[in-house]
Amino acid sequence: MRMGSAGVLSGATIPTVVNVGAVFSFNSTIGRLVKVAIDAAVEDANSSPSIIGGTKLKLTMQDTNYSGFPAMLEALVLLEKENVAIIGPQFSVTAHLVSNIANELQVPLLSFSATDPALSPLQYPFFVRTIQSDLFSRYSRYC
Repeated sequence: MRMGSAGVLSGATIPTVVNVGAVFSFNSTIGRLVKVAIDAAVEDANSSPSIIGGTKLKLTMQDTNYSGFPAMLEALVLLEKENVAIIGPQFSVTAHLVSNIANELQVPLLSFSATDPALSPLQYPFFVRTIQSDLFSRYSRYC
C-alpha cells in the first residue's frame, strides 16, 4: 500500500465503525460528569462526517464500582469486543492494573484523571494521560 493524498493509505479500507471502550465508576461525581461528556463527544463525532470521515464510533462503557479488580475484568471484556482504545479508568491505582493489560495487548488507554507520576510513558507506553501528573502540582507548590 502507498500513501495517497492527505496521508491516507491508497487501497486501505476505511472502517465504518470503530469500537471504543470506557471503564470508570459511574456513580462517582467525576464519573457522572464524564459519562455525559463522553456520550456528547461520541454523538458529535458521529453526527458530522467531517470529523472522522463518516466512520462511526461505537462506545461501550463498563462500571468499575470504585474497585481495581472489576476494572481489570471490565477492561478484558472490552478488549474481547475488539475495542481499539479504552477511556479511563479514573483512579491511579486502577490505572496501574489496567495499564498492564493495555501494554500487553498494545491498546491505548486514555485516562482523564489518573495523576500518579509512576504512570509514566517509559513504564506504560500505551497509557495516555489527559491531565497533569501529581509531580507537576508538587513542583508548583515549591516554586
